[in-house]
Amino acid sequence: MLQKYDKVRSSLLLAFAAAGGAALSGTATAGEAVCSLDNGYSINLAAYVAEASACVDKATNLDEVVADALVAEINAERAATGLMPLQRRASLDMAAASHALDMSARIYAAHSDLEGRDHLHRIRAFDRTMLVGASGSNVAVARSADAASDVHNKIKRDQFNQDNILRASFTDIGVAVVEEAGQYYVVQVFAAAEGDLEKAIPVSAKGAQSLQASLSNRDRQVVAWGLSDVSSGEMLARSTMPRVSFNTIRGSDAATLDVLVAVRDNTYVLKGPLVSGR
Repeated sequence: MLQKYDKVRSSLLLAFAAAGGAALSGTATAGEAVCSLDNGYSINLAAYVAEASACVDKATNLDEVVADALVAEINAERAATGLMPLQRRASLDMAAASHALDMSARIYAAHSDLEGRDHLHRIRAFDRTMLVGASGSNVAVARSADAASDVHNKIKRDQFNQDNILRASFTDIGVAVVEEAGQYYVVQVFAAAEGDLEKAIPVSAKGAQSLQASLSNRDRQVVAWGLSDVSSGEMLARSTMPRVSFNTIRGSDAATLDVLVAVRDNTYVLKGPLVSGR
C-alpha cells in the first residue's frame, strides 16, 4: 500500500522571501492523439496530456462502479468523524485514471510513473484552473474479486493512506479503478482546492495573459504570480500584477504557474497548472 504527500516549496515563495517581501519582478484534448500504453506516455507535456486523455477515453477496463463505491466509502468515513465530504472532480479522475491505466499496462504500483511524474504533476497537467494547496495520493493493487468495501479496508490499513482519507484540509478527490488480469489497480488523488483561475489556461499557452483568481478564503489575497521551470526550478517570470508572459517558457519543456497568496502576516504558494513550453 502506498501513499505520498507533496511538500513542494515553490521557488516563487523563496524568491519573494529573498526580496524581503518586495515586489516580484487551451487545454489539450485527445483529438487525433494515438494511445499507446506499451512504453508509457510521451514526455512532452502537451503530447502527454493528449495521449493520456485518448487512453482514458478509449479504455474499456475502467470500473466506474467500484470507483464510485470507493468515493462513497471515503465520504462515509469522513462523515463519521465530522469531516466535510470530498467533492468528485473530473480532472482528478483523469489524473487517477491515466496513472491506473499506465500501472496496469506496465505492471507496477507507485506514486510516480516510470518517467518520474508524480500525482501533483498529473493534477497540474489535467486541471487547467485549480490552485492547489495540499495534495496526496493513495495507490493500491487488490484482487478484482474483492468487494469495494474490502478494497477500501485494505487501503486504509496503511496509516498514511488513512491519514489521506481523513485529512481535513482536502476538499476534492479523483478515483480510478482499472481491472486487469484479475487485479484492481486503484489510484486515489486528493487535493485542497484553495481557489480557481477564472479562465482556464491552455496546455500550450502563448503570449502575455491577464489572470484572475477566485480564492476560497476571502481573507486571502494574491500578491504575486510566477512561472518556474519544471526541471530546474528556475523562475522564468514573476509579477505582482495579474499578468504573466508565457513566452518566457519557450526554452523549457514545461513550467509551473505559482500563485503567491498572503493571509495576515503569512505568505504561501498555491500550485497552478503546468504549461508547455514546446
